[in-house]
Amino acid sequence: MAAMLPALRLLVGLLIAALVIAALYFGRDILIPLALAVLLGFLLDPAVSRIKRWGLPRMAATLLVVAIALGGLGGMGAYLTNQVSELSADLPTYQSTIRKKLRNLRNLVKGPSMWDGAIKTYDTVEKEIAVAAGPPERVQKVEIQRPDGRSWEQVLGWLAKISAPIATAGIVLLFVILILLDRDGLRDRLLRLMGGNLHVATDALDEASERIGSYLRMQFIVNVTYGFPMAVGLWFIGVPGAVLWGVLATVMRFVPYVGPMISAIFPLALAFAVAPGWEMLLWTLGLILLLELLSNNVIEPWLYGSSTGLSTLSIILAATFWTALWGPIGLILSTPLTVCLLVLGRYIPSLQFMEVLLGSEPVLDLPHRLYQRLLADDVEEAVDLAVHTIEAAVPERPQSSQHSPATRAADRATAVQGFYDSGGISTLRLVSNHYADVATAEHRLRLSSGLDELLEELYEAFPPPAATRSGRVHCVGARWDMDALAAQMAAHSLALHGYAASHAGQPLSSAIEQAEIAGWQDVRWLVLSVLHPQPQAQVRFILRRLRRLHQQTPRIQVVLALWNAPSHLLGEGTAQRLGVQAVV
Repeated sequence: MAAMLPALRLLVGLLIAALVIAALYFGRDILIPLALAVLLGFLLDPAVSRIKRWGLPRMAATLLVVAIALGGLGGMGAYLTNQVSELSADLPTYQSTIRKKLRNLRNLVKGPSMWDGAIKTYDTVEKEIAVAAGPPERVQKVEIQRPDGRSWEQVLGWLAKISAPIATAGIVLLFVILILLDRDGLRDRLLRLMGGNLHVATDALDEASERIGSYLRMQFIVNVTYGFPMAVGLWFIGVPGAVLWGVLATVMRFVPYVGPMISAIFPLALAFAVAPGWEMLLWTLGLILLLELLSNNVIEPWLYGSSTGLSTLSIILAATFWTALWGPIGLILSTPLTVCLLVLGRYIPSLQFMEVLLGSEPVLDLPHRLYQRLLADDVEEAVDLAVHTIEAAVPERPQSSQHSPATRAADRATAVQGFYDSGGISTLRLVSNHYADVATAEHRLRLSSGLDELLEELYEAFPPPAATRSGRVHCVGARWDMDALAAQMAAHSLALHGYAASHAGQPLSSAIEQAEIAGWQDVRWLVLSVLHPQPQAQVRFILRRLRRLHQQTPRIQVVLALWNAPSHLLGEGTAQRLGVQAVV
C-alpha cells in the first residue's frame, strides 16, 4: 500500500480534475453569466467605491454606475447602428468597382504561369481515366420544396434565436448589480470558504483582485490606443465608416488572437470595394500592420509588464482550453480565469502545481538552472545565462564625468563576484552533494568540463585589469577538481578587484610533490579551496606537508575557504585550531 500511495494520489487528482472539467462544461449556462458578471464587477467596482467615498450610499452609487455604463453602451450602439445603416445604403454603389477588380484578378490568375504544364498534364490524365471508366449513370434529381411558413411562425423563430442572448444579458446585468451591492458580504463568504487562515485567504483575494483589475485596465488602455489611431488613420485614408471600424477594433481586441484579425477584415474589404485603384487597400493594410507592430511590441510590454504573472505559453493553452469549454466567451474570459488559478496555486499548497505550470517566474533558482544546463551538456546556454545574470546585476549609470571607467569596472567586478557567490559556488555545492549518489561517470565528466569551459568564457568576457594592490594571492584546490574550479572563481574575482591573483589549474595531489609549489616564492596569501563537508583532517595534512616541503611556506598567510562546511567550522576558534590565518 505504501508503494501504491503515489499512484493512488495521482489517480485521485486526475479524477477530481475530470469532475471539475465536466462540471465546467455541463454547467456553462450558469457559470458563463456568473463569470462575466464577476469580470464586469472587477471593472466597475472602483467607480462605485469612488462615488461611495464622495458620500452617496452604495445602492445609489451602484445604480448610478450601472446606468452610466448602460447609457454609454446604448448611445454607442445607436451611433454604430446608424453608421452600419449608412454603409449598407452605400454598398450598391460599389458594385461596379468590385466587379472590375475581380475581373482584373481573374484575368491575372488565368494568365500563363509556371504551373500550366503540370495542370494540363493532370487534366489529360483525369480525362483518360474518366473515358476508361465509362459514362456515369444519370441520376434523377429530386428537389424538396417546403411551403412558405406563416408570418407569425417566422416571428417566433426570430424570437427564439434572440431570446437566449437577451436572457443571458439580463442575467449578467442582475449578477453585476448584486455583486456590486454586496461586495463585502461576498468577500467574507469567499474568505470563509478558503479556510480558517485569514492571512493567506486575504492575501490571495487581494492579489487576484489586483492582478485582474490591473489586467482589465491595461487591456482597455491598450485597446483604446489601438482603436483611436485606427479610426483617425482610416479617416485620413478615406475608408467609409472610420469611427465604426475604430470602435470595432477596440472591442474585438478583448478577444485574444482572433479578435484583431476579425476587426481587420471589414476595413480591408471596404478599401478594396471603394477605390478603383489599389492604393487605398495598401494604405489600409500598412496602417493595420503598423498598429499591430507598435501595440504588440511597444505598448503592450510597456503597459502590461507583469500584471498577470502568466507565461506566454500558459496564456495560449488557457485560451485553447476555455474556448473548447465555453466557446467565444471562454476565449474572452481565459486570461482572468487563469489568473485566478495562478493565485490559488500560489497560496494553496495542494494546488502549487498550478503556479509552476502557469506562472512566468522561473521555477528553478540560478544554481539549479546552471547545474541542469551543464548536466545536459548545454554549455553555450549556461554561458549565456551566466553573462546575462552578471550584466543584469551591473547598475546602469549615466555616462558622465562623475562615473569614471574605474567606477564602471568596480561595478562589473562586484557583479561577477555576486554571480560566483550566488550561482557558481552554489552550483559546485550541488555537484558535491550529488557526486556519489545520483551522478554517473558521464554526468561528472560533463559537469567538470562544462564548468571549466564556463569559467574560461567568463574570464574572456570580463577580463581583469592590471593589478593595483601589492602582494600576490594564489588560489589552489585541496584535492578535487571542483576545489580547483572554486579556486579559479576566487582568483578571477580577486583579480577583478585589483589583486595580483593566480590559480592552479589542477588541485593538489595526495602526495603534494615539490613541483606543485615551485612557483610560490612571491606568494603572500594562499587561498586553499575546499568543498569537503568535513575538511579538518584533510586541511591539517595539507598544511603539514606544505610546511615540510617549502621553507617559506610558514611566512605565507593561509586563508582557508570552506565552501561546503557546516556553520560551526566558521567560528573564530577554527582558524587557530587548524593552523591558518583566516577561515571564510
